[in-house]
Amino acid sequence: MRRLAVFTLAVAVATAISGCATSHHAAEEFGKTFYLDGAGNWGFGASTVPIGLEEAGYRGHVEIYIWTTSLNPLIDQLNIGGAKLRAAALADRIEQYRRQYPDNDLNIIALSAGTGVAIWAVEALPAGVKIKNLVLLGSSLSHDYDARKALSNMAGRIYVYHSPHDVVLGGVRMVGTIDGKRGVDSAGLVGLDPPRGAQNRVRNIPWSDRYIRYGWTGAHTDCTSKEFVRQVIAKHVKRPVRDRRSAAARYSMAPMLSVHAPAR
Repeated sequence: MRRLAVFTLAVAVATAISGCATSHHAAEEFGKTFYLDGAGNWGFGASTVPIGLEEAGYRGHVEIYIWTTSLNPLIDQLNIGGAKLRAAALADRIEQYRRQYPDNDLNIIALSAGTGVAIWAVEALPAGVKIKNLVLLGSSLSHDYDARKALSNMAGRIYVYHSPHDVVLGGVRMVGTIDGKRGVDSAGLVGLDPPRGAQNRVRNIPWSDRYIRYGWTGAHTDCTSKEFVRQVIAKHVKRPVRDRRSAAARYSMAPMLSVHAPAR
């Protein structure tokens, strides 16, 4: 009897895993969005970004990419070498997806120091591999970071949401930006300087009090609120679905969420 119970449990677990994998791959047929939290990986946006995108009608696969090596934000902010290693690993994952789905939209949304990892990952992509849009929230990259290399590996734009009320980024002036500059404003405070000749490909969107109703008060992390993602951010990753499925099949599918974390 006990063996039968163990066997039944094993079958149930295997079935659940198999079903999750199947749904995961089905969702990837509709596109993919990576989300990167900030330094310390405290979970800002880990649930609200996927839910906000889903409620806005996004049907792709949302993957939470954990790049951090510590629960201490200061350590992650200053560990530029480690962040670039994780960026290279993310570039590999993007390339893998592109090989399987060369025509699908692939976007990245990143918060705070995660924006540095995101932009370095895009820079590290091999020739011919591109993402569509990159959304930077509360970015701790320096405002004068040269985005030309990243833009060369993008089909779309860089969207930068910034706020002068972000006190966390005020402190970053002293400790240093994720790209290692001190005494300069972060892109999340004042916007990202667009490269010459590519002004229309960097869209700086300043905080406005109209965003308060969606949960973004101008602070560092509440730009990941579910309602703000649903009402504002989703438009940068969502597009009409075009495939061979029937309309009923398309819109009955929910997006899948997975988490990719490095070995600690």
